[in-house]
Amino acid sequence: MSKSKAFSTLVLLLVPVILVALGVGGYFAYQRIDAQHKRNEKELERFGYEMVASSTSFETTGELGAKQLPPTFDENKLTPTQKVIKSLINDKEQLITETQVLKSEIEKLQAQINELEDYKRLNEHFAPDRLEDELKSVERQLKAFLIRSPDAERFTTLQIEIMAAAGAAEYKAYITRNRLMLSEDKKQTLISDYLPGYAFCVGDAVEVAANSASEERRLATFFRTDDTSDLPQALYQDLSMVLEPCQLSVRQRLEEDEL
Repeated sequence: MSKSKAFSTLVLLLVPVILVALGVGGYFAYQRIDAQHKRNEKELERFGYEMVASSTSFETTGELGAKQLPPTFDENKLTPTQKVIKSLINDKEQLITETQVLKSEIEKLQAQINELEDYKRLNEHFAPDRLEDELKSVERQLKAFLIRSPDAERFTTLQIEIMAAAGAAEYKAYITRNRLMLSEDKKQTLISDYLPGYAFCVGDAVEVAANSASEERRLATFFRTDDTSDLPQALYQDLSMVLEPCQLSVRQRLEEDEL
């Protein structure tokens, strides 16, 4: 037998053996790979599905406000990776709690700031200089309204001044009593719908209380300054008696209408 034939025969004999060996080795290698794969799957299960059975959980709130239960862990069976995950969840829960506390505190502080700003605006509004200018404006507008009214023709110019000054004084009493800053629309409503009736009532009261032009001038000063030092005691008592029904009437209307 030649050497080439002998080599060919040897190859033919060895190839099946080699194939069998490779097959057996491949089978065992596959078994090892498959076993490792199954172990990996079980490990992944422990990161997710198995963790639900634990007694330790941390409830969170989703973006839409729904309550969510994150993965839980069995404290006695934590791998290093799971310990890291648990620590991160704890940190997240702590941050959520701290954020909620801070948000609540910020809302409280904002409410206090709003109250202080309202208080500041009110104080500025009722500052003597600004309030005096506003009352002068109300008196001018009410006086102009009365002068145009046919019902005021029976009153003298001085009496109309007293009526307008009394209306401005009642305007001051109203906004001060209720701590109000009226919008321009409500201010005009008060001047045109409520104060004229009060002014006419005051005009009638002045005719009863005052016995001379001098006393009428004293009353005009009183309504503008609220200073009774220049009023004779008898005049002040007479005015108080006839003025009270006028004040009760307009104040009751304002309260009922909730202007």
